[in-house]
Amino acid sequence: MVMERLMFARRQLQAFVSVAELGSFTRAAEYVHLSQPALSSSIRKLETLLGIALFTRDTRSVTLTSGGRHFLGHAQRILADMDQALEDARDMAHLRQGRLRLAVLPSVASSLLPGVMARFCERHPQVDISVRDGLAGDIQTWVCDASVDIGLTSRPEADSALDFQPLWQDELIAVVPAGQGAGRDWQTCSQALPYIALTAHTSIRPLADRALKQAGLSLVPGWELAQMSSAIAMVREGLGYTLLPASCIEVFNLGSEVTTYRVEGVSRELGCLWRRPVQPGPVIEAFMTLLQESIDRVPGARPAAVRLESLK
Repeated sequence: MVMERLMFARRQLQAFVSVAELGSFTRAAEYVHLSQPALSSSIRKLETLLGIALFTRDTRSVTLTSGGRHFLGHAQRILADMDQALEDARDMAHLRQGRLRLAVLPSVASSLLPGVMARFCERHPQVDISVRDGLAGDIQTWVCDASVDIGLTSRPEADSALDFQPLWQDELIAVVPAGQGAGRDWQTCSQALPYIALTAHTSIRPLADRALKQAGLSLVPGWELAQMSSAIAMVREGLGYTLLPASCIEVFNLGSEVTTYRVEGVSRELGCLWRRPVQPGPVIEAFMTLLQESIDRVPGARPAAVRLESLK
């Protein structure tokens, strides 16, 4: 019974407020584009739901009752909130407002992402976009606890709460000191050098170790580092070799002190990570469209065969 009493319609509230503000059923009916009998019926239904009389009527005037005066402020606020909610929803649908919280791998944040963000902000300047960069495990945690809306990361281990949509394959490159067996393959160049590895918590380390195993090289690192820039700096000084994502070639401007080789047969699958159920919405869909348009510009990236419709 309580729920039934609360289920009044917007038309009933608008009819009541119009009569209260205009002081006339006739003028109110014209204002809300209803016939006078339909307006009167809406008022009676509202009074029945509320259990109070809202107006006193005579042949000359319409006056709010004490209960009507008390309810008027509530009705006006409810209508204003409903109008604002509708306006906000339309703005979000047309990307005139909104928010996007991203979490990305450092390699993605320093290669693909900046260009995508620049184009997104140019097209949709009223959408607020924020970025956190972190390792794959961090991103998975942030997506799980809803600290971010989506993560651009590597495929995680199976998790029933998460959905992963592959978007592109990021190949590996071997970075070797220049002059170390120039002209030969990376495996031969690397045999006499220590392995400069990224830490086990990075998404690159398992792929690099797999490549080393396939090449018959030692998986025992001479050094372990968290940052790709640190690994490259050590290679420049001739302290060893490292295996990194191909997307870092442009980012780090490797220079003449090192030589790079493509590592065949090993790549990491990158894409979008989000919580289930997947409901991207207009802001995420617009961002994903730009992201897919930009993938083929990244060195060593091979787009996955994905249609945007499958993300809905």
